[in-house]
Amino acid sequence: MEVTGRSAESLEILARALHVKNAELEPTLEAIASTAVTMLSPARYAGLTILSRGELIPRATTGEPPLLLDRLQQRLGDGPCISAAKHQAVFRIEDTLQDPRWPEFNAEAARLKVRSMLCVPLWIDERGLGALSLYADQAAAFSDLHERVTVLLATFAALALADAQRAEQMHDALSNRDVIGQAKGILMQRHGIAADAAFGVLSRVSQAENMKLAEIARRFVRTGQLPSVSGPKTAGAMR
Repeated sequence: MEVTGRSAESLEILARALHVKNAELEPTLEAIASTAVTMLSPARYAGLTILSRGELIPRATTGEPPLLLDRLQQRLGDGPCISAAKHQAVFRIEDTLQDPRWPEFNAEAARLKVRSMLCVPLWIDERGLGALSLYADQAAAFSDLHERVTVLLATFAALALADAQRAEQMHDALSNRDVIGQAKGILMQRHGIAADAAFGVLSRVSQAENMKLAEIARRFVRTGQLPSVSGPKTAGAMR
């Protein structure tokens, strides 16, 4: 699909692809990657690298080469996609057989028949979210116009991704609250203690085990058992 003269159609494709049910994260990421290939004809593959807790994680790809190359970058701690995400700048490789940057990455890309790349950062409110990367099997496949359209795509993608992440965080928070409530209820019924005391038991076990409170609660609800470290101290606290 050519970029020139097709802006309206491209934006319609993008809007429809990113309109995912309940802003769920995985469908959003998959829609971003597939739409990039649909919109930009030189792109053979696309991949999304997401910044999560300080690490750059490959999350959605079309085709096998992006996934393999994302894993390589993750192992090396460097590469064009990682550089785009970390430095919030566009990186373009005209020819993997000639570009002197990232030699190990370029060698593997060429072996996988990836000859040129375009890596664009995803960011919103000065917060880096990751990078959108396009892969072509021809050298110098991406023009300045392709870059501008990809930057526009990345802007819409970042907005959709931020919404999906907020929805996922809210869902996780509600899920954690529910499971903590269940664990408290079990302790209250089993030992005849108040809600505050039950929460205190879970908090002490969480600190002793160096695990998140929600994970302790989830394990307790599933097994009916708290770690042995909480035995005498917990019993004393509940009396």
